[in-house]
Amino acid sequence: MSDNIMHIPSSTYRIQFNKDFTFKNLLEILPYLESLGISTIYASPILHSTPGSMHGYDVTDPHSIDPEIGTEAELYKLAAELQIRKMAWIQDIVPNHMAFSPDNHRLMDVLERREDSPYYEYFDIDWHHQTTSLTGKVMIPILGNILDDCVANGEVKIVLSQHGVFVNYFENFYPLSIPGYEMLIHADASQTIRLVLKEFIKMSTAYEDLEGWENYKRNFFDGFGFKDVLQQVLDGINSNPRMLMDVLATQFYRLQFWKISEQEINYRRFFTVNSLICLQMERDDVFNDYHKYLKTLWEAKIIQGFRIDHIDGLNNPTAYIGKLRKLFGSDAYIIAEKILEGNEALPQHWDIEGTSGYEFLAHVSQLFTDRHGARQILGFYHTLVPHISTYRELVSQNKQLILEKHMGGEWDNLVSHFFLLDLQSDFKRERIKTALGILMMSLPVYRIYPETLPLALDDRRYIEEAFVAASSVVSDVSNELDYLRSLFLSDTENADERRRIVTFLRRMMQFTGPLTAKGVEDTTFYIYSPLLSHDEVGDSPSTLGISIQKFHEKMHARQRFTPLSLNATATHDTKRGEDSRLRLNIISELPEEWQQKVAEWLSLTKKYQIIVDGKEAPDVNECYFIFQSLVGGFPETFEVTEEFISRLKAYMTKVGREAKVNTSWEKPNEAYENACAEFIQRILNDEAFLSSFISFQKIITKYSNVYALGQTLIKMTAPGIPDFYQGNTLWDLSFVDPDNRRAVDYSIRQNYLQQIANLELENKEDLWKYLHKECGTGLQKMFLTWKTLHFRKENNDVFVHGAYLPLMLFGSERSAIAYMRHHEKKWVLVVAALNVVRFLDRWDAMAVMLPDHAPRHWRNILTGENLLIDRQFSLTAAFSKFPVALLVSE
Repeated sequence: MSDNIMHIPSSTYRIQFNKDFTFKNLLEILPYLESLGISTIYASPILHSTPGSMHGYDVTDPHSIDPEIGTEAELYKLAAELQIRKMAWIQDIVPNHMAFSPDNHRLMDVLERREDSPYYEYFDIDWHHQTTSLTGKVMIPILGNILDDCVANGEVKIVLSQHGVFVNYFENFYPLSIPGYEMLIHADASQTIRLVLKEFIKMSTAYEDLEGWENYKRNFFDGFGFKDVLQQVLDGINSNPRMLMDVLATQFYRLQFWKISEQEINYRRFFTVNSLICLQMERDDVFNDYHKYLKTLWEAKIIQGFRIDHIDGLNNPTAYIGKLRKLFGSDAYIIAEKILEGNEALPQHWDIEGTSGYEFLAHVSQLFTDRHGARQILGFYHTLVPHISTYRELVSQNKQLILEKHMGGEWDNLVSHFFLLDLQSDFKRERIKTALGILMMSLPVYRIYPETLPLALDDRRYIEEAFVAASSVVSDVSNELDYLRSLFLSDTENADERRRIVTFLRRMMQFTGPLTAKGVEDTTFYIYSPLLSHDEVGDSPSTLGISIQKFHEKMHARQRFTPLSLNATATHDTKRGEDSRLRLNIISELPEEWQQKVAEWLSLTKKYQIIVDGKEAPDVNECYFIFQSLVGGFPETFEVTEEFISRLKAYMTKVGREAKVNTSWEKPNEAYENACAEFIQRILNDEAFLSSFISFQKIITKYSNVYALGQTLIKMTAPGIPDFYQGNTLWDLSFVDPDNRRAVDYSIRQNYLQQIANLELENKEDLWKYLHKECGTGLQKMFLTWKTLHFRKENNDVFVHGAYLPLMLFGSERSAIAYMRHHEKKWVLVVAALNVVRFLDRWDAMAVMLPDHAPRHWRNILTGENLLIDRQFSLTAAFSKFPVALLVSE
C-alpha cells in the first residue's frame, strides 16, 4: 500500500472483538483469511470499553485500546502481519456516544467537578433542564426504586476507598461531587480533617486537565492519614437517612428510578439506552479529543479506513464528515452506517465512499422474492390474523408508542428547545408538543440533514411528505402544523431566524432516527410477519419482491454514485442470517403449499397452546412467527438438538419482548414467556409435527441453497465491495443478536478450505462429489467465495470501475439474472438462477443473450471450462456443473 493512495478493498471481513475473541485470535486466523481471498479486516470498535462488553460500542476511553481484546503492542504486531500479507484494516468508530459508566473517567470528572472539569461540555447534557430538581445536575437513572426508598433500604451509601469518596449503589460507584466534601466538613469531623478537606476542595479548581487532577487525588488519598476518622463520619451520615439525603442533594447528579427516564431525562441517550450517553461531537474540542488516538493509529499506518457508526445521531453529519476528511486526508477510505429508505439516496455532497451496505442487503433479498407469490402470502397472513393492522398502521402506532411511553423525556426536551429558540409564535406548549410529535412520526426517512434555509431539494421533499402525512392524522393541531410547515420550509431573509430554525431542525433530527429505529426495527418487525425475510434492517415488508429490471436500475445507480459502498448481506445488527432469509424467500414461490402447511401445523400444535391472562400463549401471530423462524433457522442436518431448541427459545423470548404485545423488556410476563418456550419444546418433540415440517423443509432447503449461492456471487460481482460477516463462508442460519455473535469455529473452516484447495488441484471430479456430499455444511458457498474473491482481488478494477451491463434472457425472463462487468479489455459474465421452484434443472431452451460486441471466448472461473459463446449462453451450460456461473473473457 503506497503512501497517499486510498486503499480500496476488494473484500472486507467483519470481526467482532470481545474478551473471547482478541487480537491474538485474529492473528491466528490471518492465514485462513488470506487464503480465502480477503483483502481487508473490518474491525468492530477496539477502544477501551465497559468491562465485559461483547461489542465495543460502549467506549469509556477513546485514547486507549480495550485491554480485554489486547494491547497496543499486539495491535502493532497485527498491523505488521497484515502489511506482509498486503491486507488492510478498516476501523469501526463510535462518534455519537460513550458509556454512562463509572469506568468513563471523563464523565466521572464532570460528575465530580462539573464546570471545573475540562469535559463539562463534552457530553450532551442539558444543565438548565426545565425540571427544577435537575437544574445543574445530570440525571443517573439506575435505581430500582425511588431514591427515598433506596436510601431507607440502605441501598445507597457514601463509601471511602483508596481512590476517594464515592456514592455507592450496588456495583455502581460515582465520585462524591465537590460540594459533598463541604457537607463532610460540616459534619461531625475533626478540625484537622476539615482543614485537609478544605485544601482538597480548593485544589479541585486548580487542575484544568484530568490527568493532573487524578494524580493529585491519588496522592492525596494514598497519603490520607485519617481514614478511620473519616470513615466514622461517613458511617454517621449513612446511618442517618435525612443527613444522607442532604448530602445527595448537593451532588452534581441525581440518582433516579430508571423508569423515570422514559418520561424525564436531561442527557441525550443512544436510542433509549440509559447506559449510553451521547456526545456534543459538533464541538471542535470534543471532536479533536475523541479522534486524537485514532489519528495516532492512522499515522502509524495501523488503520487504512473508517466506518462511522450511527452517523444519523450526530447534530451535523455533513460537518462531521468534513472534519473527519480533513483530519485523515483524501486517502482514507470512509463509509458510514446509514439506513436508506426506499428510493432515498446518500447525500451526494458527503465526502465519503459510501455506506456499510444495508441497502444492498435489501435489494438482493427483494430480487430473490417472487412478487406474485408474496402477494398471495400477504393476503393469507391478514386472513390468518385479521386483528393485525396493516404495516403502515403498525408503524404509526408503534412510533407513537415509543414516543409517548419511552421517549417522553426527549419529546419534552425538544419542545423546551423550540421555545428557548423563540420559535413558538403564540401557540401553547402542549399543542406545539403534539404537532411536533405527529411531524416526527410522519417523517418518511430516518432523518434529513438541514444545513441552511431554504432546505436542500431532497430535505425539503421529505419534510413536505411528512407534513402531508401529518395532515391525515386525526388531531386538533392543524393550525400548529401549518405554522411549523411555514417555519421549516421558510426562505426568510432574516439570518438570525434562519440560524434558529436550522438549529432546531438539527436537534429534532437527532431524535427522529431513534424514534424510527425503535418503532420500526425494534417493534413492528417483531409483530408484522407475512414474510419475515423482509423484516430486516435496511429492508421493509412494505415491499415484497422487485423485478429484475428494478434490481438492475438499483445497481446502475450504485455504480454511478456509490461504487465503493460495502455489499453486506449480514451484519452484527441484522435480524436473521443471510441464508435464513433466502429460505424464507422460497416460500414466496410456494404460496399454496405454505398456506396448507401453516394450517396443518396450527392444527397439530393447537393442543400445546395454553391460556395465560385470558389469551392463548403463544397467540396465532406468534405461532406463525415461530413456524417461519423454524424454516429459516432449522439445522441443515434436519435433526433437532437441545442446543437448537435452546437458541430458538431464547430468540422467541426476545421477539416477544421487542414486540411489546404480550410481554416486554420493561415488564416481562414470565408466565407467558414460559408458555411460549414450552410450546417450542413440545412441538419439536412431536413426531407428527416434525414429520410434516421436515418434509416441507427439505424442499425449502433444496431450492434456497441455490439462491444462497446466487446471493453470494452477486454480492462479490455487483457494484460495491463484498463484505463478509464473521463465519459466514458456511451457511448462516443465525437468529438476531446475541445468537449471530456466537463464537466461530475457525479450525473447521480452515480444514474445509484446505480440503477444497487440495481437491481442486488433484481431481476436479472428486471436488464436485465432495462439494455435493457436504452441501449441508455449506462447502459450495465456501468454494464459490474462495474462487471469486481471489479472482476479484486480481481484477479489482473491473468491479470498481467497470461498467455494469444487464443482459436479457431468452425463453423466460424470470429464469435467471445475468449481467456483465466490463473495463478496458476485460469482460466478466455473471449468471444466477431465479424462480428455481419452477425452473431448477429445467433450463432447456433458456439462454442468456450476449451483446453483439461481446467476446466469444470465455473461461468459467468456477469450473475451469473453456467455452465458445456465440450470442447465446444456454442456462443448461451455465449450470451444468455448479449452480451459478462466473466467466471471464479469454
